[in-house]
Amino acid sequence: MASTAVRPPAGAWEEHAIRSLADGVGANAWARRAQLVMAAWRGDSVTSIATKAGLTPHTVKRWLALFDTQGVPGLMAQPGSGRRSRVSDGDRDRIVAVARNGRWTLESLTEAVRAEGIDLGAGQLRKILIAAGVNWR
Repeated sequence: MASTAVRPPAGAWEEHAIRSLADGVGANAWARRAQLVMAAWRGDSVTSIATKAGLTPHTVKRWLALFDTQGVPGLMAQPGSGRRSRVSDGDRDRIVAVARNGRWTLESLTEAVRAEGIDLGAGQLRKILIAAGVNWR
């Protein structure tokens, strides 16, 4: 198998940063991406790296290419990744206003928000309130 073509570290600081990240918490996405770079530096093939990491070769190539062009910051999650919220900022403001107007159970607050015409489940409501720093209880 041919080895990957990933650039060497730009300096001792970058190598240290990648090694530190790769030695970090294994469930951390940034750590896993740093581990991809470390494997490429060892000369592992894209296929081998992908198999060991449980990723597709395409995904491994994409992260390595981002590292090649952007360095360590390229291993961070890209802006706009993930699904767009179905709840508008205006709806979020209305949800927070309702939640701050009294004490609620999550179920009763979900019903009150739905009565305001905002259709969402209790789990999503809870996430919105936590992100806004609102204690609804």
